Amino acid sequence: MRAYLPISHGDLVGFLSSQGLEKDCVFASTPDFLDENADCDAEEIEYLLSVLAGASSLELRSSSSAPGLVLALELIPSQCGENIGNSITLSAPIMWGQVQCALLAYDGSDELVWFATQEIAQEIDSWR
Repeated sequence: MRAYLPISHGDLVGFLSSQGLEKDCVFASTPDFLDENADCDAEEIEYLLSVLAGASSLELRSSSSAPGLVLALELIPSQCGENIGNSITLSAPIMWGQVQCALLAYDGSDELVWFATQEIAQEIDSWR
C-alpha cells in the first residue's frame, strides 16, 4: 500500500542514519478517503494524498524558508493498523527500503518536487 509520511528534517536525518523509523500514522487511501473521492482515479487519489501530506509537512519545518518534507512509502499489510479518515495507524516500524521517493512542499503551492530515493542523502543538507 502506498502511503505518505510528513517528516521533519531531523527525523529524516535520523531515519537515513538508522534505516528504521517508528511513526504513529501516515496518509493513505483508506476506505473513508476513497468514498469521499469516489470520482477520482488511482493517480488522482495518490496526488490528493501527497498534497495533504505536503501541507502537513509545512508544520514540521525548522524555518519558514525550508521546504516541507514528505516520504512516499510502500507499506506491507502487516504494518497497517486502524483506518482513521485519510490516515492509517502503523503497527510496525518503517524500514528505509520502503521509501519510494522524497517530495518537497513549499508554501502556496500544491506542486511537490520529486527526488529519487538515491538522491536523498546527497540533497538532505540543502533541505534545512
